[in-house]
Amino acid sequence: QMSDAGFFRVGGVLFGGNCLQCECNDHASDCDISGVCLDCNHNTTGPHCNQCLPGFYGNSTEGTEEDCQLCPCPLTVPSNSFSPTCLLEVSGAVACDQCQDGYTGTNCERCASGYYGNPQVVGGTCVRCECNGNVNISEAGHCDTVTGECLHCLGNTGGRHCEICQSGYYGDAVSNKDCQDCGCDVRGALSSVCDVTTGQCSCWENVTGRTCDRCQSGFFGLQSGQSCQACSCNQLGSVSESCNDEGHCQCLEGVGGPKCDHCSHGYYGFHESGCTACNCGHTGGNCNPESGECTCPAHTEGDTCDRCEAGYWGHNPTTGCKPCSCSSAGSSSPQCDITNGQCDCRDAFSGTSCDQCDTGYHGYPTCLACGCDIAGTEEMFCNTTLGLCNCNLTGKCVCKTGVSGQRCEECVSGWFGLSSVNPDGCSQCFCSGLSQDCEEGGGLTRVPVSLLSYGGLLSYITTFYAEDSLGLSNQEPQVLMRGGTMRKLVIYTDMVAPKNGIRTHHDIRMMEHKWKYFNSVSEKAVSRTDFMYVLSNIQYIIIKASYGNRLQQSRISNITLETAMVLDEGSQVERNVARLIESCICPTGYTGLSCQECAAGYFRQPQSELSLQSQKSLFVRPCVRCRCSNHSKYCDPETGDCQDCQHHTSGRSCGQCARGYYGKVSGSVSDCSKCACPLQENSFSPTCIPDGAAGDFRCTACQTGHEGRYCERCSIGYYGNPSLPSGNCSQCNCSQWGSLHPLCDALTGQCHCKTGVKGQTCDHCDKRHILQAGECVCK
Repeated sequence: QMSDAGFFRVGGVLFGGNCLQCECNDHASDCDISGVCLDCNHNTTGPHCNQCLPGFYGNSTEGTEEDCQLCPCPLTVPSNSFSPTCLLEVSGAVACDQCQDGYTGTNCERCASGYYGNPQVVGGTCVRCECNGNVNISEAGHCDTVTGECLHCLGNTGGRHCEICQSGYYGDAVSNKDCQDCGCDVRGALSSVCDVTTGQCSCWENVTGRTCDRCQSGFFGLQSGQSCQACSCNQLGSVSESCNDEGHCQCLEGVGGPKCDHCSHGYYGFHESGCTACNCGHTGGNCNPESGECTCPAHTEGDTCDRCEAGYWGHNPTTGCKPCSCSSAGSSSPQCDITNGQCDCRDAFSGTSCDQCDTGYHGYPTCLACGCDIAGTEEMFCNTTLGLCNCNLTGKCVCKTGVSGQRCEECVSGWFGLSSVNPDGCSQCFCSGLSQDCEEGGGLTRVPVSLLSYGGLLSYITTFYAEDSLGLSNQEPQVLMRGGTMRKLVIYTDMVAPKNGIRTHHDIRMMEHKWKYFNSVSEKAVSRTDFMYVLSNIQYIIIKASYGNRLQQSRISNITLETAMVLDEGSQVERNVARLIESCICPTGYTGLSCQECAAGYFRQPQSELSLQSQKSLFVRPCVRCRCSNHSKYCDPETGDCQDCQHHTSGRSCGQCARGYYGKVSGSVSDCSKCACPLQENSFSPTCIPDGAAGDFRCTACQTGHEGRYCERCSIGYYGNPSLPSGNCSQCNCSQWGSLHPLCDALTGQCHCKTGVKGQTCDHCDKRHILQAGECVCK
């Protein structure tokens, strides 16, 4: 048993009436006979009150009430404690080791992936993000951990919680998850956006259908790319007000014309009941459309009007015969072939009537030789077999779009690379839309690589086996390519479908000719500008490899692409010289063969700064000077993030002072000054901010025990003078049993001792005093 409060026996024997003092680190006053402390206080536990309770941390052997502190996980208030335990690491930092679900970080101070909130604010918690099942929850960062906004929505959904269909889609994003493309017809819809529930597109006037894909009854023209126009069918001669896609009305029997407004051949007397049939079998059914009198067709003769008159050809029982019109200068006879109307032409003359010069001649009726360059002359005026081209009356050849000269022998300004394989003769300077001054680059060769360049070849081999070699799929585009920077374009090219079971090799020249715009109502060829625009940033290339019906097997192999590379110095390779590659003279801020890159010190202007009109007209975002507040010359060429900020600045645009410095960044080398908290060489805050009068500042992270605008004085319970070199603030640590209160002298640290107690922290008894029951008693 205890011999006296605070003491215990040794081995059950009380030696000389002496008991050993309980070792409880001043956290308990009693212990059992074995020395195990009883009723540990101050949030301690263990046989000697030498451990902190779960949920607390610290060094319990210090012997003060503050030895064990509440775990900051991340705060010490119950509403913001998200770990039941924590550890005091060797470095002195506190680490919470059992963060609840949804919390992460050393002190459970952040929301984990899939949760959001701010656990560092009193009452703040982390709540699971609500994205309506339209995100990949296994993907880290699928929602914003602060705002809860869902990121990377799937299934064509959008909105803060992926709860609606994206613009241009419709359906139920939450329950059915069936968001689908509006599919609004570009010819009949006002925009690509439709009703998010029904999918109904907004149509132009006189257009109908969910996708605005057809004209209303009584209108036509949408399929041809025009607005819907009124059919205007004649009410007397038509069956109804409707017409076909060409605007032709459905006529009553015997009535003709696109609008059903006159009698057709073999009928006469147009009236409200239609027309009357002619009774003229011997004249091929020809009669006067007003009176019905039988007549022979024009320029025919014979009892039954069955032959052409002299100088005419092409007998037709309905329309008659056509004149030969043979040229007296170019033909040898006025009579032409009665079947096809071809006159008998002399040398250097051609044409059905011999009224034009033959290929390679000009100046009818004299017809002199042209001498055109076949590479630069329009193909329609040339005979590639003979190697001759036509020219105009003055002998000037008809040049391709990018060619000039009397004989079409040179490129026009702003074009380069005269070539017979180019339908335009020369290629227009692309230069990313920034320059019109270029020439054909030399010293380049074609090599097969995984990149692509203008003028190279895309090659591949296909083989297919099908029960039926024919089918609608044979008519689909052979190669699709999508790309572009400011906007995306899809283009395609076609070729003859391969035969069933035959290994077929394809070579596709990467030039704009023979490529067309996908989903376009017109068959207009792709322009060089648009083709270069697609090549500048390719998103995908799709090659067709399946044909026919009931396909059994399909193969595609040997896919290669060509690009242009600089020839090594001294190389003798000539057979595969790369042509048609432009070399532009770029404006300031741009570099690259086609001015496609930003020069050093420039970056791509953000798209948000460009007007909608600019975004539609530009090929690439403009390059503008780096915006680094005069503290750096260089930045990332795409993002514009400044690199190597000088003069103690930091940030994306070097627009703020670096950690440990303060000031207003205005472009001067002296913008940022070092924090003095309170002295530059004796600072107790790693950060400060401008505050108060011009040039003044306030320290924002004073170390424990320091306070004041500049951390220049000690907090209550600390002492010292941090305003002196090497000065700092130390904790008073006044003895709980020997001092009158826990505060000490703010400069010296001397605690205020009870009577009979001495020492700076009042932890020793004065002369002729002994410690008894926690007090110094006069001996």
